[in-house]
Amino acid sequence: SAVFLLPVAATVFLSFYSEGGLTLECYNDLLFDCFVFYPMFWNSVLYAAAITLIQLPVVILCAFGFTWAKFKGKGVLFIFYIVLMMMPLQVTILPNYIGLRDMGLINTQWGIILPMIFSPFGAVVMHQYMKGTDSSVIEAARLETNSVFRVILVSVIPQLRVCIFAVVLFVFAESWNMVEQPMLFLNDKGLKTMSVFISESGSYAGAVLFPAAVIFLIPVLLLYLFFSDSLEKGLTLGELS
Repeated sequence: SAVFLLPVAATVFLSFYSEGGLTLECYNDLLFDCFVFYPMFWNSVLYAAAITLIQLPVVILCAFGFTWAKFKGKGVLFIFYIVLMMMPLQVTILPNYIGLRDMGLINTQWGIILPMIFSPFGAVVMHQYMKGTDSSVIEAARLETNSVFRVILVSVIPQLRVCIFAVVLFVFAESWNMVEQPMLFLNDKGLKTMSVFISESGSYAGAVLFPAAVIFLIPVLLLYLFFSDSLEKGLTLGELS
């Protein structure tokens, strides 16, 4: 724990350290002299929130299909999902770029949001957890309605609350931390994210790197503190199932 916390502690300390002493000068440089920081911060919030909220129903429907639907090739398709999840981003970044270019989505907000909505990680995790849900509740719901969406809403989602919290945290953190996509898919600085700001912090006046890194840590840290119990339960039950 100490080894993992050391870089975080060093980042926080260096954000208050300047010219041989502790000071708020670094935060002054960032918050009052570097106004490009603000749109990039809110862009990160927008992208991460939109990706998380839109991806969640996609993930639930996909996991439900893998768990309960019967169709040929389901096992092969799920293996494909796992293989795609394990691929490094550098392998998929070029096909994504070509697809977005052909759809005219380069240098747009949807060019960042759309590919992340269909990331396979959340579907795989949700599927592993869903295999351990009570099938009798689902069968009872199917006797009452023929609507798949109503079955999911009434009998599946209430059993997935813990896993949903865990997936939300992972998806938000992944979206919040993305660097390559906004650097390669966006040209307009007004659309870029805080991660890009940190990577280019040397081009801005003042010591803005470490205070920006501290602020960058806060949203994910708050989410983790809020969902930590659900995250632990979701991962444990997912492994057991």
